[in-house]
Amino acid sequence: MKRQLKKVTSVCLGAILAASLTACGGNSAQQEPAVSAPVQNEQTTEEQKATESMESQASADVQESLWDLSGEITITAWNSSYTAIVEGADRFMEMHPEAKITVEQVADNTKLFTQLTTGTGVPDIMQFQNRDDLTAFDKYAGSFLDISDLMAKYEKDLVPAVIPLLKDGDTWLAAPWDVAPAMLFYRTDIFEECGVNPEDIKTWDDYIEAGKVINEKTNGKTKIMGFDYNGTSSFDMPLIIFYEQGGSFFDESGNVQFNSDAVTTAFGIFQKMIDEDIAMNLPNEWTDRITALANDSLCTVPYGVWFAGTLKENLADQAGKWSCIPLPAVEEGGNNQVNSGGSTVMVSSSTKYPELCKGFIEWFFLSTEGSRINMEVSTLFDAYMPAYTDESYTKTDEYFGMSPAALAAQLCEEIPDLPFPAYFTDIGQIFQSDAVGPVFVDGKDMDSVLTEATDKAQKQLEFLRNE
Repeated sequence: MKRQLKKVTSVCLGAILAASLTACGGNSAQQEPAVSAPVQNEQTTEEQKATESMESQASADVQESLWDLSGEITITAWNSSYTAIVEGADRFMEMHPEAKITVEQVADNTKLFTQLTTGTGVPDIMQFQNRDDLTAFDKYAGSFLDISDLMAKYEKDLVPAVIPLLKDGDTWLAAPWDVAPAMLFYRTDIFEECGVNPEDIKTWDDYIEAGKVINEKTNGKTKIMGFDYNGTSSFDMPLIIFYEQGGSFFDESGNVQFNSDAVTTAFGIFQKMIDEDIAMNLPNEWTDRITALANDSLCTVPYGVWFAGTLKENLADQAGKWSCIPLPAVEEGGNNQVNSGGSTVMVSSSTKYPELCKGFIEWFFLSTEGSRINMEVSTLFDAYMPAYTDESYTKTDEYFGMSPAALAAQLCEEIPDLPFPAYFTDIGQIFQSDAVGPVFVDGKDMDSVLTEATDKAQKQLEFLRNE
């Protein structure tokens, strides 16, 4: 299917990406009110349009002074990211008629991996899940353009945790798109009816106690946690507590270590939730979660800021019944900042138009104007921190009675470095299949399960490294 959006051509290559790929807006220079003018707290619509027009022109002028923006490029993106970048490409071409940008919608990167392997048909700019970046650098070495001349000057403006995923050694091979600071989404009406004060939830033990109260007050109808006990459809929930502790599937020597304190602590907390009957099993975690939320069987979800858009899209009738608070910590006063999702973009080393690629990346991913488009069109929380004072990030979202994006902006500066070394996804799949279900469903000894899964994953890692 093709559709023309002004000047941008969009090609649908697949179904909407699964939820695991769903998965971070004022000007960095704020406007000062004119001293001679009467006090006026809000700009008129016309003034806002004029301001945005000036910002667009300023961006265009800057780009023209740095990059040759003529040429024709193709970009691949998925799901809501696709919707946002279509709008961004359209606006960019209005400013730069000498540029032609085609945006292709993909369901995932299956086709891209084949293109990178064969070296044919590779798009000029391609979206990756940030967890796959370092694997791509290793597996497809030489396939990506060095964009250090663009990225190095923006390092101070980026969410610190994502920076290690953008570089191969000292060379910048990727630019960040969205990040996903995690928070606790909760049903305000259910909490109030059950007499639970969300401000009292500081630790996961507090969370468990709140769940017991809700379970009792609702006669077992409403649970505070839901996840796939078998891990087949997702293991995102245990990973949140794992990451909160700075956990990694690899030790300092680069060997697999599933049997770490971070894993056993996370598993222990979730086992306690099951034992206390405050959790529910979601065999198909994504769709079953939406169903459980719709019928009031589930009342909280700890997830990345992007989940705000999921709630609004799927549960519009619950507007005004949701809010967000920071995640509980393992220990009182401990870290409660976690990233849960996010993506990046890379440029093909074989592109004929590297300047156009870098110019578009700078405007769309490394400016307040581009971040505003991402937030307003697709509720994507960009990794470009100067945008976080923009009204698109700070204004109250009526669905929540607050701004999830503004909360996310407070929860991203101390996120532990993202533990996604090369082949993380491959090793994670073994953890998902060989560790989660055997512990939570089969009731096997945790230490034995984690040791066996570690041995299996280590053999697979050695195979991949020598492939």
